[in-house]
Amino acid sequence: MTGYIKGFLTTLLFIYSFYSFSQPKVFHLKGQIVDEANTPLPSSTIVLLDQQNKEVAKVSADSSGYFDLSYSIAGRYVLNISFTGYSSYRSAVFELAHKDFGLIKLNPADNALAEVVVQAKQDLVELDGGNIIYNVSKSIDAQGATALDAIKKAPGIYVDNDNTITLNGRQGAMILLDGRQTYMSGKELTDLLRSMPSSGIRSVEIINSPTARFDAAGSAGIINIRTIKPQIKGFNGNLTTGLAYGMNVRQNLDISLNYRRNNVNVYGTYNHFLGSYSYLYGSDRIQNNKTYDSFTDDIDKRQRMGSRLGADLALNKRNTLGILLTGNFIFGGGLTDTRTDIGNTSSPAVLQVLDAVNDYYQQQTQRYNMNLNYKYEDTLGRIVNVDADYGYFQKTNGNLQSNIYSGDRNNVISRSFNRTLNAININLKAFKFDYTTRLGKAILETGLKLSDIRADNDSKFLHVLAARDSLDDRRSNAFGYNEQIASTYVNLKRSFKRWNVQGGLRLENSSSRGALFFRSAGIDSADNIRRTYLNLFPSVSASFKASANHNFSLGYSRRIDRPAYQDLNPFVYMLDELNFWQGNPFLQPQLSHRASFTYAYKSSTILGLTFSHTDQFSTQITDTLDLNKVIMVFRNLGVQNNAALSITQHIYPAKWWDITFNGTLYQLRNKISFDQYRDFDLKQAAARMNLQQSFKLPYKFRAEVSGTFTSRRLTGANNISRAVSQVDLGLQKSLFKDKGVLRLVVNDIYQGNRGNAVQSYAGFYLRSYSYYESRQVRLNFTYKFADSSVKGPRTRNSALGDENGRIK
Repeated sequence: MTGYIKGFLTTLLFIYSFYSFSQPKVFHLKGQIVDEANTPLPSSTIVLLDQQNKEVAKVSADSSGYFDLSYSIAGRYVLNISFTGYSSYRSAVFELAHKDFGLIKLNPADNALAEVVVQAKQDLVELDGGNIIYNVSKSIDAQGATALDAIKKAPGIYVDNDNTITLNGRQGAMILLDGRQTYMSGKELTDLLRSMPSSGIRSVEIINSPTARFDAAGSAGIINIRTIKPQIKGFNGNLTTGLAYGMNVRQNLDISLNYRRNNVNVYGTYNHFLGSYSYLYGSDRIQNNKTYDSFTDDIDKRQRMGSRLGADLALNKRNTLGILLTGNFIFGGGLTDTRTDIGNTSSPAVLQVLDAVNDYYQQQTQRYNMNLNYKYEDTLGRIVNVDADYGYFQKTNGNLQSNIYSGDRNNVISRSFNRTLNAININLKAFKFDYTTRLGKAILETGLKLSDIRADNDSKFLHVLAARDSLDDRRSNAFGYNEQIASTYVNLKRSFKRWNVQGGLRLENSSSRGALFFRSAGIDSADNIRRTYLNLFPSVSASFKASANHNFSLGYSRRIDRPAYQDLNPFVYMLDELNFWQGNPFLQPQLSHRASFTYAYKSSTILGLTFSHTDQFSTQITDTLDLNKVIMVFRNLGVQNNAALSITQHIYPAKWWDITFNGTLYQLRNKISFDQYRDFDLKQAAARMNLQQSFKLPYKFRAEVSGTFTSRRLTGANNISRAVSQVDLGLQKSLFKDKGVLRLVVNDIYQGNRGNAVQSYAGFYLRSYSYYESRQVRLNFTYKFADSSVKGPRTRNSALGDENGRIK
């Protein structure tokens, strides 16, 4: 790792020296873009045009509406600024020089539909500062699917068949929705993303160098999913509906509505995904000279629904109040049918068969969140933002499990029936205060956050008998977890000619108490685990614009990943009589140091380099239990190092043909220990590539062909996964004067996305395989309607950021 850093710094020094002496003077054009109420318009498009009206440079405004566009070739130019739903601003002709345009005010457009249609050309992947932006709306394949499907093709992101999300080969990315973290992590997070429609997503932002303003979670970086904000005055909306078929038929619907009049804006959404999902998976295991070959047919019958209702009230030009209510609901049954053939390594004969059926006859998940927001902003750059949040998460399930052992002649040796009843209730409360002001020529950001989390888990294991169910005290417990986190931060940003620099420090103090209640030998008992820790999280970054076509950025931050609340519960969950899952109350947070470097040439080439070092690395492992069983449990194992090189390249062979290539080459090294007898030093290089081609065809048709390849790689603690690939085809037709769009997509046409992984150590070997409905046909229709232009709902960052993301 030291050698990497030395080489990295030497390269930077060479680049800086070269451009400092060889490049012409760069001029900066600055300003802030606001609406008629002086509210910033983030991500506005700023374009510099020459006298032939040809684009020579382009940038996007930041989250506060500020922009800094630089160019070096002297001449006469015009500045053009646009934002969807607003009339464009066009400056007078000026000679290129350092110029501050001050406050630029955009007014709502008279014809909203025209504004929606007339937009500047947008690449599939762009660079905004040091952040990579994947524009979901530019991909046919990403539309009419789920949010989980949409993020899969973003640069550096990979989602395996177990729905584990990695960024540049590493787990631990923090997922945000419009700057707010989700309520869930792990399986519950992917369930949430699968309940969200991709038609409501504008872009996916990959933040490799988060500032101190962000929660310190996310050792692999941050994935921020930006939803579409309608900008249409009066009443307007969007409808997407469709069908999908792989092994089951599913139906999806997404409706978003918005209404604004004068200083009041009200908006809401509803979406659902109805239908079953099928999963096929299994494993071949060798343990203590015995073989266990299992196969599972898993049907998930849960239905997914989501909704959002919000309102913004502009009290005057400087003060705004807002409320946002969100809810997500998952309900329905499920069934897994597993057959395990048991034998000896010395003979291929099957000695016993275990048939295990899990009937999830009752499953329900409810997720609610309320956000109250106050914002003050004046023309001097002072911003006060206050968030008060309350979140509630409830999950219940009932499972009836049968385990039947048969001999080699199909004779029943034994049978047992068990029932598990689980209930999880989590209450989250948070308060967040942020303040931004100008400090000389710099921008100062500071704030604080207080959060309180209460998680209660009740788990019961019962033996199903003829007369009645019998509670097993040894396998039942109640687990309560309470955590308070207090944090504060300061961050300073400053521009120096070609340089933009920022530095910040975040302080977080965590105090928690876990209480396990159980019954032993007929006596009620309790165990308590208390923890308190204080951490500092520095972050620094710098960007250097060497010329109009060459941009460099560099960043460093320290990050933390706290355990999901459910992973701390020591309850043993039986998948069948040979496979178990258990939480770990002694699980510690993992801490990471992360550095990143990005280079961009124009808007066509983006190169990225990231390094990370993680202490107390934690992940789920598969360990042996007794002579013939395995248990899956999270543990702190040791150290993980990660280095990744990425490239995004845009190619335009013709006006009707666009090509985007994303490639990531990375290496993981895990220096870990299961116990004093099992140490591992595993190192694996891997690559992931994505090639997407888009074709403009006659009669308002568009076609898309995309392919992905992921090589052999190291996953989890000690899994070596084989290569997978996938090819997708898409066709789109615009209808009804571009108000409607019909899309047909075929995913994974040759079923190349099949998981296959191996792990082994002395006396143990496990090969696992999996396939889900990756090959499917999707047909979707989208229709947009509006009557005139409006400002859409504000983007707000909820106080329940990191806490919500740890519900699993």
